[in-house]
Amino acid sequence: MEYINYPDNAKVWIYQSNKHFDADEIAYLKVQLDEFTSDWESHGELLTGTAELFYDLFVVFFVDEQGDAMCGRAQDASVNFMKKLEGELEVTFLDRMVQSYKKGDKVEVVRMADYEGLIENKEIDENTIVYNNMVTTKIDFDNHWEVPMKNSWHKQLLV
Repeated sequence: MEYINYPDNAKVWIYQSNKHFDADEIAYLKVQLDEFTSDWESHGELLTGTAELFYDLFVVFFVDEQGDAMCGRAQDASVNFMKKLEGELEVTFLDRMVQSYKKGDKVEVVRMADYEGLIENKEIDENTIVYNNMVTTKIDFDNHWEVPMKNSWHKQLLV
């Protein structure tokens, strides 16, 4: 994965789908993401950026700003691109109420409102791995994206 070589302070944006992608959707997504990132510009210059797909569910953009902050138009371009993909793939990427947790080797997609019932039924607990899609740098992605619920903002959902 190309992002591994990016500096720790590289910017990160995480978009989670409300469903897992099948093989055809993954192939389509990879082509679309490669095309977008190869033409992605800020201040008239090509960005050093990449997009990766994790668990057939999360689209994660990584940008090495190389000393020059990314312009708002470039950030808007990525949001508009993801909105376009939402329509094409009939998914949601921008709904922050869609969350995930790890169950064995699989990532389960749930609505935030479902966590209470999952906790009450003891399907998840403070040690369940959850996904903190709010991380903004590569170092945080590497260290704080997949964390036990007790170490995430999700801990407020524990009763």
